[in-house]
Amino acid sequence: MRKPYIFLLSMVLFLLLTPVLWGKDMNLNSLWRKAEIMVDGKEPEWSGSIYYLEEQKIGIGLQNDSANLYIIVKATDRNTQLKIMRTGLTIWLDAKGKKKKTLGIHYPIGLRDYGIPEVRANQNTEFAKEQQNLFTEMLNEIEVLGPEKNDRNRMARANSFGIEASLNDTLGVMIYELKIPLRSTNELPYAIPSNPGDIISLGVETGKFNKEMMRGNMPMGGGMPGGGGGMPPGGGGGPPGGMPPGGREMGKMMEPIDFWAKVALAKAADDKN
Repeated sequence: MRKPYIFLLSMVLFLLLTPVLWGKDMNLNSLWRKAEIMVDGKEPEWSGSIYYLEEQKIGIGLQNDSANLYIIVKATDRNTQLKIMRTGLTIWLDAKGKKKKTLGIHYPIGLRDYGIPEVRANQNTEFAKEQQNLFTEMLNEIEVLGPEKNDRNRMARANSFGIEASLNDTLGVMIYELKIPLRSTNELPYAIPSNPGDIISLGVETGKFNKEMMRGNMPMGGGMPGGGGGMPPGGGGGPPGGMPPGGREMGKMMEPIDFWAKVALAKAADDKN
């Protein structure tokens, strides 16, 4: 008698965690946060709650409670990881469920926008050390875009008014986590003015590549960042370079990630309304 129940439960979970496409709009469901989420660029709190988007080559998951929205972006594809690190990643949020770039969290800022030169072959030790210092510095800063049209504020990750972001790499898997308040206060000026059960819009965007950015060479150790802003894993590496791919692969590399989805914020399990 238990098998039909287990099957139905499995189908419900499958539907909850499957992106739904209506026309050109993508619809995602946020899950109610049941356990504490540490924004540390690690995945354990997200087991079984990440959508995989084949076209964009990323996984994305969302959880919320009454106070905050939590987002995870997971990338295993090397080209996708390089796009994010070289050109940066911006998460856009629109409380009205449209596609208006009302509030954006730009993290990581990206090598290009932070002014970090690409890794070159034959670079000297001092240059490599300076570059690594800039890379670590970049991962410790967040840029908030909005809510007014021309607002652009860069701040330390440790003092970002309730916004928390982290980036980590474990065994070649990039994990990005973001926490953002749902209500603004004097102490928390940046927020999505939303409540559990609301429909909001989420945009995910990398910067645009150009051919000049494809001329870097592989860094020693080939590392991505580790520890949400620390040294790359494996005792080596730094800002990602990479031999420039050719043909079709270069075309894929130069295509930015750029999509929007409607997100249904979850209600608490005991909320019957």
